[in-house]
Amino acid sequence: MANSDLRRVYYVKNAPNLGFVDVASRFAGVRILAVTGVAAKGKAVNVYNAQWMESQQEDFMITTNNGTIIRENVDIEVTFIVHNKYATNNIDVKTQHDNFVKYMTDTDVWIRTAYQNNVIAHCVALDGYEPTTMKLQRDNNANYALGTIKLHCLETIEAAN
Repeated sequence: MANSDLRRVYYVKNAPNLGFVDVASRFAGVRILAVTGVAAKGKAVNVYNAQWMESQQEDFMITTNNGTIIRENVDIEVTFIVHNKYATNNIDVKTQHDNFVKYMTDTDVWIRTAYQNNVIAHCVALDGYEPTTMKLQRDNNANYALGTIKLHCLETIEAAN
């Protein structure tokens, strides 16, 4: 199981031919607090129905792909914090925040978490980003940044363990 400082829990890469890297190792002081939506299922698409007035019967049409209902892709939210207490040396919180956000939003990314070993989410940031909280220009141990990046899931991949 993952340790309490969230090392070896969340992994990312930004090219298909690269290996996954632990976020805590790649970005000093950055910890992903939560990734929500990885296991979500999107709304069904190409399913049409109409119910007749005063009747329990419905007319319907379901379009499938090899017998499977097609679903919308979901959005994933990555909530993270940047703080000196998560780094081995003093860091510039704003610089590390900006580096992480650039990595996550300038190209498509793949996310894997130890909480769901066999699922890899291939995502892209379609929306803008604004930090939730930026506390800078304080005593070095009091600087921190908190944010949530919304990513659109292009595909989920069932990976071998």
